[in-house]
Amino acid sequence: MVIGGAHAKRLFGLFGAVVFAGSAMAADYEWTFNGGNLSTSLGNGIMAFRDAQTASLTTFGTTGGGVPNIGGQAANFMYVPVMPAIGNGYHLTLNDTGPNGGGLYVNNYTIIFDLLSPGAANWTSLFNTNPDNPAGNDGDFYIAPDGAVGIGTGGYSAAGAIAQNTWYRLAFVDNGTTLSYYLNGTFVGQRTSGVAIDGRWSLLSNSDPGADLLLFNEGDTSGNYTHELYINSIAFVDHAMTGIELAALGGPSAQGILVPEPTSMSLLGLGLLAVALRRNRTSSHQ
Repeated sequence: MVIGGAHAKRLFGLFGAVVFAGSAMAADYEWTFNGGNLSTSLGNGIMAFRDAQTASLTTFGTTGGGVPNIGGQAANFMYVPVMPAIGNGYHLTLNDTGPNGGGLYVNNYTIIFDLLSPGAANWTSLFNTNPDNPAGNDGDFYIAPDGAVGIGTGGYSAAGAIAQNTWYRLAFVDNGTTLSYYLNGTFVGQRTSGVAIDGRWSLLSNSDPGADLLLFNEGDTSGNYTHELYINSIAFVDHAMTGIELAALGGPSAQGILVPEPTSMSLLGLGLLAVALRRNRTSSHQ
């Protein structure tokens, strides 16, 4: 049985939810790897190696030579290896993010990666909402071997969205009822089936002990569905960003995604403009 959803991650939680409304209330986090380590560049969050093997296989560097620059500029990166075991990966702890979206867990959020997938394409698990990653637990967002991004039957973008050896800004947005995917600020796909408050894609929060999210691994033991990556930046925002907000962020940048941090007023303005314009699987990676 595949385990999915925050309610299946841990059998404890909170008995009251604090709901944050509006982008000005959101907590922002970012990791840019400029220090050659996992230190946090923005926000009160923690990225940590899940185990010693991941730490030994992870390297940090600067583009140029074998790794292309981003927009003609040298950029720092973290090299993510193929994960040899389900105990590998990177934990994120989001200390300023409480339950939202009307549930007991984090139901509205955005994860953004500036990434490059080198070599031959393969399945690439980008994150798992169950930070414990037990055996039989699928990842929750993938790059597929055909270059599509998404999760599950009917939940992928068109093939060829991601080309190998190319930098992209890939965003995943959960608003509690729909998963949406953006590449370089452009909408490329979505999933609506099976998405629910406190369901598979909800996250643990600062009301739950331990880490909140696992990056770049999954627990399907029928094969290895991880792939090496170069990561320039990872950002997390605890609200569902709009298409207008993501378009404003654009494509990958050597400087990072949210650093320097957008001001509350600029985020509020984007939100007002947007208003004005008004784990379980039965086949591979559902």
